[in-house]
Amino acid sequence: MLDLFDVKGIIHFGIAGNANNSMSIGDVSIPSQVAHTGIWDWVNPHGTVDEDDVAQLDIGSFNVPKANGTNLLGHIGYRKEQYFSESGTPNTAQSVVWTKITPHWLQLASNFGDLKLEQCVNSSLCLPQKPKLVVGLRASTANIFLDNAAYRDFLFQTFHISSVDMESAAVVMTSLSNGFPVIVIRGLSDLAGGQQGKNAIGIFGYLAAVNTAKAVLEFIGKLPGYAH
Repeated sequence: MLDLFDVKGIIHFGIAGNANNSMSIGDVSIPSQVAHTGIWDWVNPHGTVDEDDVAQLDIGSFNVPKANGTNLLGHIGYRKEQYFSESGTPNTAQSVVWTKITPHWLQLASNFGDLKLEQCVNSSLCLPQKPKLVVGLRASTANIFLDNAAYRDFLFQTFHISSVDMESAAVVMTSLSNGFPVIVIRGLSDLAGGQQGKNAIGIFGYLAAVNTAKAVLEFIGKLPGYAH
């Protein structure tokens, strides 16, 4: 798409899981940086995670019952992403954990003011609080639909991320590698396993998508040269 069309930048949007207890379903997050937390170095119980990995998950720590803390699934090391920068040395990758949203686009998003977001799915089903838009948190991407409280907490405590999705890191890295500005706008549709009972995406996914669309339209309206 970047090669064939006259693209000025990429506005990537959709819904996401919420891994931050200070956020709520229906909120919209515009992160300042994104990590790919699905690049794993999986080693056996007696193996050692590579010293270049940025974090480690010991699967035995999540045993139920705890027993002696060992688990044949071993350990997972979190590897860095290989990033080819437009301004870097040709054909030479940089090892990165976080890719950052284009600063001047993030600044535009910070000036939304009091954006009115939807609170109700219908007349009989509403969120307990008014949704809010938050700019500048962290997001993570992996090829996992996250619906597990323990892993949700691990990601939040280890990477300090607020939203989890399956695409954003790839879109951001592709855009920046080719020299295009990019922003990510995600509506929070569920608690990624932090809920009691069934995941709420089936109930509040539509509401999260509507609030995402409102934020996207607000952002487009603030782009220089955009004609209303």
